[in-house]
Amino acid sequence: MARSIRPTLHNLAAFLIVFQTAVLYFTAGYWKITGEVWQDGVAMYCISRITGFEMSSTYAHLMNNAFAGTALCCFTIFIEPALPFAILSARPWIRKADTVALEGMHLGIVACMGLVCFGQLMVGADCTCLRDEDWRSLARRFRYVTSRVRGGSWSPLPARGTNPVAMTAGQGGAADA
Repeated sequence: MARSIRPTLHNLAAFLIVFQTAVLYFTAGYWKITGEVWQDGVAMYCISRITGFEMSSTYAHLMNNAFAGTALCCFTIFIEPALPFAILSARPWIRKADTVALEGMHLGIVACMGLVCFGQLMVGADCTCLRDEDWRSLARRFRYVTSRVRGGSWSPLPARGTNPVAMTAGQGGAADA
Protein backbone atom coordinates (compact mmCIF):
# COMPACT_ATOMS: atom_id res chain seq x y z
CA MET A 1 0.00 0.00 0.00
CA ALA A 2 2.77 2.44 0.90
CA ARG A 3 4.47 1.86 -2.47
CA SER A 4 1.41 3.03 -4.39
CA ILE A 5 0.96 6.16 -2.27
CA ARG A 6 4.33 7.72 -3.19
CA PRO A 7 3.80 7.81 -6.97
CA THR A 8 0.24 9.02 -6.46
CA LEU A 9 1.40 11.89 -4.26
CA HIS A 10 4.18 12.73 -6.72
CA ASN A 11 1.74 12.79 -9.65
CA LEU A 12 -0.71 14.92 -7.68
CA ALA A 13 2.04 17.40 -6.78
CA ALA A 14 3.23 17.57 -10.40
CA PHE A 15 -0.36 18.09 -11.59
CA LEU A 16 -0.87 20.90 -9.08
CA ILE A 17 2.35 22.65 -10.14
CA VAL A 18 1.32 22.50 -13.80
CA PHE A 19 -2.21 23.64 -12.91
CA GLN A 20 -0.91 26.58 -10.88
CA THR A 21 1.47 27.56 -13.69
CA ALA A 22 -1.35 27.42 -16.24
CA VAL A 23 -3.65 29.52 -14.07
CA LEU A 24 -0.86 32.03 -13.42
CA TYR A 25 -0.12 32.50 -17.12
CA PHE A 26 -3.76 32.63 -18.15
CA THR A 27 -4.51 35.22 -15.47
CA ALA A 28 -1.42 37.30 -16.30
CA GLY A 29 -2.31 37.18 -19.99
CA TYR A 30 -5.92 38.12 -19.29
CA TRP A 31 -4.88 41.16 -17.24
CA LYS A 32 -2.47 42.20 -19.97
CA ILE A 33 -5.13 41.82 -22.67
CA THR A 34 -7.52 44.02 -20.69
CA GLY A 35 -4.83 46.51 -19.67
CA GLU A 36 -4.75 49.72 -21.67
CA VAL A 37 -0.95 50.07 -21.52
CA TRP A 38 -0.51 46.57 -22.99
CA GLN A 39 -3.23 47.13 -25.61
CA ASP A 40 -1.50 50.32 -26.75
CA GLY A 41 1.79 48.42 -27.01
CA VAL A 42 3.71 50.79 -24.73
CA ALA A 43 4.01 48.57 -21.65
CA MET A 44 7.53 47.41 -22.47
CA TYR A 45 8.60 51.00 -23.08
CA CYS A 46 7.19 52.03 -19.69
CA ILE A 47 8.91 49.12 -17.96
CA SER A 48 12.24 49.99 -19.58
CA ARG A 49 12.04 53.46 -18.03
CA ILE A 50 11.65 52.28 -14.41
CA THR A 51 14.90 53.02 -12.61
CA GLY A 52 14.88 49.75 -10.65
CA PHE A 53 15.02 47.74 -13.88
CA GLU A 54 17.97 49.42 -15.55
CA MET A 55 19.97 46.23 -15.96
CA SER A 56 20.73 46.79 -19.63
CA SER A 57 20.88 50.05 -21.54
CA THR A 58 20.44 47.97 -24.70
CA TYR A 59 16.95 46.99 -23.54
CA ALA A 60 15.97 50.62 -22.93
CA HIS A 61 17.41 51.61 -26.31
CA LEU A 62 15.55 48.77 -28.06
CA MET A 63 12.27 49.77 -26.43
CA ASN A 64 12.65 53.27 -27.91
CA ASN A 65 11.74 51.61 -31.21
CA ALA A 66 7.93 51.66 -31.36
CA PHE A 67 7.75 48.56 -33.58
CA ALA A 68 9.98 46.46 -31.30
CA GLY A 69 8.10 47.49 -28.15
CA THR A 70 4.70 46.84 -29.68
CA ALA A 71 5.82 43.51 -31.14
CA LEU A 72 7.15 42.40 -27.76
CA CYS A 73 3.86 43.40 -26.06
CA CYS A 74 1.82 41.49 -28.64
CA PHE A 75 4.11 38.46 -28.38
CA THR A 76 3.71 38.42 -24.59
CA ILE A 77 -0.06 38.82 -24.80
CA PHE A 78 -0.20 35.96 -27.30
CA ILE A 79 1.96 33.35 -25.55
CA GLU A 80 0.92 33.78 -21.91
CA PRO A 81 -2.81 32.92 -22.13
CA ALA A 82 -2.01 30.24 -24.73
CA LEU A 83 -0.13 28.04 -22.24
CA PRO A 84 -3.17 26.22 -20.74
CA PHE A 85 -4.36 25.37 -24.25
CA ALA A 86 -0.86 24.30 -25.30
CA ILE A 87 -0.61 21.99 -22.29
CA LEU A 88 -3.87 20.30 -23.25
CA SER A 89 -2.97 20.10 -26.95
CA ALA A 90 -2.45 16.71 -28.56
CA ARG A 91 0.25 18.25 -30.75
CA PRO A 92 3.63 18.18 -28.98
CA TRP A 93 5.13 20.94 -31.14
CA ILE A 94 2.57 23.41 -29.75
CA ARG A 95 3.56 22.59 -26.15
CA LYS A 96 7.26 22.78 -26.95
CA ALA A 97 7.00 26.01 -28.96
CA ASP A 98 4.96 27.82 -26.30
CA THR A 99 7.22 26.59 -23.51
CA VAL A 100 10.38 27.62 -25.36
CA ALA A 101 8.84 31.04 -26.09
CA LEU A 102 7.97 31.53 -22.41
CA GLU A 103 11.44 30.42 -21.33
CA GLY A 104 12.97 32.87 -23.81
CA MET A 105 10.78 35.61 -22.40
CA HIS A 106 11.90 34.87 -18.85
CA LEU A 107 15.56 34.60 -19.81
CA GLY A 108 15.11 38.02 -21.42
CA ILE A 109 13.68 39.30 -18.14
CA VAL A 110 16.74 37.94 -16.34
CA ALA A 111 19.18 39.51 -18.81
CA CYS A 112 17.45 42.84 -19.39
CA MET A 113 15.69 43.58 -16.12
CA GLY A 114 17.87 41.79 -13.59
CA LEU A 115 15.01 39.81 -12.02
CA VAL A 116 17.14 36.69 -11.66
CA CYS A 117 15.18 34.80 -8.98
CA PHE A 118 11.84 35.48 -10.67
CA GLY A 119 13.19 34.40 -14.06
CA GLN A 120 14.70 31.19 -12.72
CA LEU A 121 11.53 30.25 -10.86
CA MET A 122 9.39 30.82 -13.93
CA VAL A 123 11.74 28.86 -16.21
CA GLY A 124 11.48 25.99 -13.71
CA ALA A 125 7.70 26.27 -13.69
CA ASP A 126 7.67 26.33 -17.51
CA CYS A 127 9.72 23.12 -17.63
CA THR A 128 7.08 21.24 -15.63
CA CYS A 129 4.55 21.86 -18.41
CA LEU A 130 6.28 19.52 -20.85
CA ARG A 131 5.45 15.82 -20.92
CA ASP A 132 8.03 13.04 -20.64
CA GLU A 133 7.87 12.29 -24.38
CA ASP A 134 8.49 16.00 -25.11
CA TRP A 135 11.69 15.86 -23.05
CA ARG A 136 12.78 12.65 -24.76
CA SER A 137 12.24 14.11 -28.24
CA LEU A 138 14.11 17.30 -27.28
CA ALA A 139 17.00 15.20 -25.94
CA ARG A 140 17.10 13.15 -29.18
CA ARG A 141 17.11 16.32 -31.27
CA PHE A 142 19.86 17.86 -29.11
CA ARG A 143 22.01 14.72 -29.43
CA TYR A 144 21.48 14.64 -33.20
CA VAL A 145 22.47 18.30 -33.67
CA THR A 146 25.52 18.05 -31.40
CA SER A 147 26.70 14.85 -33.13
CA ARG A 148 26.37 16.55 -36.54
CA VAL A 149 28.30 19.59 -35.34
CA ARG A 150 31.02 17.56 -33.58
CA GLY A 151 31.30 14.93 -36.31
CA GLY A 152 32.15 17.50 -38.92
CA SER A 153 29.28 16.53 -41.21
CA TRP A 154 27.72 19.94 -40.71
CA SER A 155 29.55 23.15 -41.42
CA PRO A 156 28.24 26.70 -41.71
CA LEU A 157 30.87 27.38 -44.42
CA PRO A 158 31.09 25.71 -47.85
CA ALA A 159 33.91 23.29 -48.57
CA ARG A 160 37.09 24.75 -50.01
CA GLY A 161 36.89 25.01 -53.80
CA THR A 162 33.08 25.02 -53.93
CA ASN A 163 31.66 27.87 -55.97
CA PRO A 164 28.32 29.48 -55.02
CA VAL A 165 26.63 28.53 -58.29
CA ALA A 166 27.45 24.84 -57.80
CA MET A 167 26.20 25.01 -54.20
CA THR A 168 22.78 26.35 -55.22
CA ALA A 169 22.55 23.73 -57.97
CA GLY A 170 23.17 21.00 -55.40
CA GLN A 171 26.58 20.11 -56.77
CA GLY A 172 29.73 19.97 -54.70
CA GLY A 173 31.87 21.85 -57.21
CA ALA A 174 35.59 21.05 -56.99
CA ALA A 175 35.08 18.41 -54.30
CA ASP A 176 32.92 16.27 -56.65
CA ALA A 177 35.19 16.66 -59.69
